[in-house]
Amino acid sequence: MVVYKIILFIILIYIIYVLFFGRKRESKKNASEEELMVECATCKTFIAINEAIKKDGQYFCSQKCVKVKQ
Repeated sequence: MVVYKIILFIILIYIIYVLFFGRKRESKKNASEEELMVECATCKTFIAINEAIKKDGQYFCSQKCVKVKQ
């Protein structure tokens, strides 16, 4: 009977660990992907890749910089 309680306690601790600490690792990976910065081909300003404009294999910070490069 005592062995079952110990096994149940270990399983409970494992579930709590996965719920609280397992998700933090995944969210850190997603955050680091979003923080990737690229340099504007025209003005050399760094901008987040998800906000950058990509044209002809180059990244730009705004439509104004795209027009200057053309």
